[in-house]
Amino acid sequence: MKRLIPKQNKLKPNCSIEHLHKNTLKWISEFQFIKVEEEFLKELLAEHIIEFCSEKHYSKAKLLFNGISHETVLREELINDIKEHKINLALLLENIYLKKEGVFRKTHEILKKEVQNYFENFKYIKLEIFELVLTILKNEKQKRLVINI
Repeated sequence: MKRLIPKQNKLKPNCSIEHLHKNTLKWISEFQFIKVEEEFLKELLAEHIIEFCSEKHYSKAKLLFNGISHETVLREELINDIKEHKINLALLLENIYLKKEGVFRKTHEILKKEVQNYFENFKYIKLEIFELVLTILKNEKQKRLVINI
């Protein structure tokens, strides 16, 4: 019986420049969506959650808000680097900069690691925010139940 092995998402050394270019376009698209998520999470924390926080949760909410703000700065820097890299790959596709293909492949690997790291950090912060919001909403619900009794 044959076993199916899941497709690995690792970059092959002989991966086409076209494929690398498509990866950069995908990253930019994902960052555009994350930008909307960041704005939502900032609004959620600043306007709706911090006011309900007890002292116990306030410092965590503030820390998470600062974390999202920091991620916003990192995202913008990463997008600029990716856009520059995308231009270089496009020129390489047009047979310009052929001697620098190795440099662009190394740059792509570095960017790939930075993008993956960013996505992991952002998911962690998002998870922490959701857990905090859930905790605060449960506490508020319990307070309302106690008041109505």
